[in-house]
Amino acid sequence: MNGPIQLRITHSQLQKIKRGQCIQIPNAHICNAQGHKFANLHPETQKKLLKAHRAKKGARVHITPAELEGTGLMDVIKKVGSFVQKHGNVLKPLATAGLDTLSHFVPATTPYREGFRDLTGVGVKPRKAPAKKRKAPTRRRISNKMTGSGLIPAGYGGF
Repeated sequence: MNGPIQLRITHSQLQKIKRGQCIQIPNAHICNAQGHKFANLHPETQKKLLKAHRAKKGARVHITPAELEGTGLMDVIKKVGSFVQKHGNVLKPLATAGLDTLSHFVPATTPYREGFRDLTGVGVKPRKAPAKKRKAPTRRRISNKMTGSGLIPAGYGGF
């Protein structure tokens, strides 16, 4: 169990790892030829992943950002992050236009666009129509006449 294990990790899983959350890895992503080699995994984590792979099941594991260091993934994340920060003023309008155009022509992608917009802030939120102003309900005036409701009749001693 000393050798590296190959795992295919998605972008959302990488974000969870960076936040310190557990990730769930399906069986197809364990020992995947397209995955990255993880040489720095904790022995217990590696043992759990291999056991799950042999049983043809997925596994829920906690991988720390330090365990990503030997894979080269952190280098890629840092490069992409610095590129986005450097060229964000150009990339953000392009991404917004692309996502809005895609959701216009393929309406099924609208929920994904909204999720991406909420996550990254890229994309224009559709404006809601301003709500119509309602008049406050008028208060009914209490008449000065006493109708007898709620009064105790004279001579009633039923307390």
